[in-house]
Amino acid sequence: MKPNLKLSISEIPFKSNLSFLPLIKRLEQEIKNDNVYSAQARFILSQIKDYPVFLKESISPKELAKYDKQVRILMSFIYSPLELETTMSGTAAPLDDKAFFQSTLNKELAADETKSLIMIDDFNDDKCMLLFSKLMYAYSIILKEFYHSDINIDYFIRYRLDNKLNGLVNYYKFDLDSTYIDIKYKGQLTELSENDIKKLIDNPLNMDLWLETLPLDQFEFSGFTKYKYIDVTHLEVISSLKTDLLEKSSIIKPLNFKNLEQNIRSLFSNPQLRLGIMALNIKNGVVQNRTDFWHGLLGSSDFNCCDYENSIYEEALRTKLPVIINDLSNHKNIGPIEKGILSKGINNIILTPLIFEDQPIGILEIGSPNAYDIKFTKLRTIKDLMPVFSIALMRSSNELQTKVQATIKEECTAIHPSVEWRFEDAAHNLLQQRVTDENAKMEEIVFDEVHPLYGAIDIRNSSQERNHSIQCDLLEQLNLAKKVFIEAYRLKKMPIYDQVIYKIEEYSKSIEKGLSSGDESNILNFIQEHIDPLFLHLNFKDEQLEEAISKYEKSLDPDLKMVYKCRKDFEDSLAMINSCVIKYLDKEQEKAQHMYPHYFEKYRTDGVEHNIYIGEAITKEQSYNPMYLKNLRLWQLIITCEMSRKTAKLKASLPVPLDTTALILVHSQKLSIRFRQDEKKFDVDGAYNIRYEIVKKRIDKAVIKGTNERLTQPGKISIIFSQGNEMFEYQRYLEYLISKGYFENKIENLVLEDLQGVYGLRALRVTIKKGENEPKDITELAQEIELDN
Repeated sequence: MKPNLKLSISEIPFKSNLSFLPLIKRLEQEIKNDNVYSAQARFILSQIKDYPVFLKESISPKELAKYDKQVRILMSFIYSPLELETTMSGTAAPLDDKAFFQSTLNKELAADETKSLIMIDDFNDDKCMLLFSKLMYAYSIILKEFYHSDINIDYFIRYRLDNKLNGLVNYYKFDLDSTYIDIKYKGQLTELSENDIKKLIDNPLNMDLWLETLPLDQFEFSGFTKYKYIDVTHLEVISSLKTDLLEKSSIIKPLNFKNLEQNIRSLFSNPQLRLGIMALNIKNGVVQNRTDFWHGLLGSSDFNCCDYENSIYEEALRTKLPVIINDLSNHKNIGPIEKGILSKGINNIILTPLIFEDQPIGILEIGSPNAYDIKFTKLRTIKDLMPVFSIALMRSSNELQTKVQATIKEECTAIHPSVEWRFEDAAHNLLQQRVTDENAKMEEIVFDEVHPLYGAIDIRNSSQERNHSIQCDLLEQLNLAKKVFIEAYRLKKMPIYDQVIYKIEEYSKSIEKGLSSGDESNILNFIQEHIDPLFLHLNFKDEQLEEAISKYEKSLDPDLKMVYKCRKDFEDSLAMINSCVIKYLDKEQEKAQHMYPHYFEKYRTDGVEHNIYIGEAITKEQSYNPMYLKNLRLWQLIITCEMSRKTAKLKASLPVPLDTTALILVHSQKLSIRFRQDEKKFDVDGAYNIRYEIVKKRIDKAVIKGTNERLTQPGKISIIFSQGNEMFEYQRYLEYLISKGYFENKIENLVLEDLQGVYGLRALRVTIKKGENEPKDITELAQEIELDN
């Protein structure tokens, strides 16, 4: 907001004289009053009686340079010695910026290059507001003196004091005292009615109106003005914090949070303070983080919510009261969290619970490296800010949660785009129902009469490979630990060392032949409870022992504290295969949606499985034709072949050379799928349809009847059926794809052994040809083998 100054004035248009006559009159009056100030007044006048310069109606500031002592004596009537030492103040001619007398702090500030006092409010460029505020101050004196109207105007200018050494900022309000100003007017004093004065007050920014109504060149100001910088840091910082906290992302963005921390430092006048905020709460007696919002003094990667249980944080949340630890190093209960705080160099901490609707939703942390830095008296300083911090945390947490949910929806929701229309319809229906029934619930979402397709790329012997990797890591860790205690026993014949060596050998023998259920947890418990504690006492100065300990410790994963080499290789290999399959599957699936919209989902196991459902119920507008199912079945065969080829090529670059197998299940009967609200996923619906799910779970273990040979083999695709007519359809597909170079020229027709609860299954199996084909458009392929006949 800027005033309207049309009159292009660059300086105050009235006469201003520096004079001590108003002060001298006051001193003479005090002598006449014969009160407690009389003696001081008499002394001051006696000190200046021989200096006529002080009796002049107008004095040049330069003249006063010779009379520094006398000026100080005169100023002693309006300044106490304490005020001169502790305040930023001075005196100048009426409404002038240049002081002829200043307090000690003012002088020190002017000489201190590490501090800068600057005017704020964005008026510096044209000094418009500075001029405006002086004019209004002059008019307030005139209205009070001649028209008995006290508009009680506050001085508009504020200043900011920046400390370049520690970054602290203080704010000051500029205050003026007009006690020692006399006003005279020339000629006839303008008469103003009550309405005239109201008109002026109603138009405070219209300087044209003010200057025309009361021309300032008719007035003369004589005397001096006392000014003072009044510290309003508390009010300004509180106001700034509230404004910042109400801004969007006020505590999410690092820069915004840094500004909040700097304001807190200024509020407490402590440049070393640290600020933290966490969305912690207690539910069912357990410390939780409801939204994953974490901007605390301790990082979320270092500690989990459970670590905060039985800590000073839980105490603050449970009692809903601030917790103040003046000297954390001497605290009686120091747990992992308290140690973590101390490791950050914080020894004095205040934890204030953030409350929303009478429930704790988070913690505000303020910490300092110095004990007793933040005392309980400071709590009042931030009490008024707690509701705003709570609102900011709640809003930021909700914003973060919304973003997380949006990401989940984009990346891994079961609500596939092909069926999203159905959920939108259900939501619209629900909103309409709640107009009349607030307890209305969302309708069931079911797709009837859809055809299922199922396929899987699995890791061959994944369980054995995983167990073998765990076995190798455990044996290596036991062997390295054994070497340590052999060296320790060599140095000191303690029976405990020999007993540990014996147990290590026993465990090693037990898992050398293979890993049984429970072996891993038993060995890790033995290491944690019996080996690791002994390491703390192996402080012998011996080169061989130190080398054995070093080899043991270097072999451990820094996070898991165990040997994690072979298993990491296996897990990395598994992840690389799955990523390769998923990337290809996602790309091709996107193309397949253009053929005919269908529901698609994939999920990782020790490999990648996918489900497809196609039918008229899935689409909103497009009519269904059986050709689309045939097209999709052919597409599934082609991409399964390509995924198998890609994983075979990837094998040579894997840390552990894993093989993959490929499987397709053909189910000719239509079924229904229902969205389960509790699990947020689709499942088959009805007792008969559930048999399809049972078959899916068991066929990967299927073997060829009369043999021990597993149906699924590396380099081959197995297609399982329960009805003969399906086999003829797929035989046509395979014959065509053999002609196109996808498979070897041999189709195995196999009968499978019965599985638990599953009987009469048959299978076709083909060997994948090496190399890659460039698949034609799926419609062209369909036409080539006349799928529409």
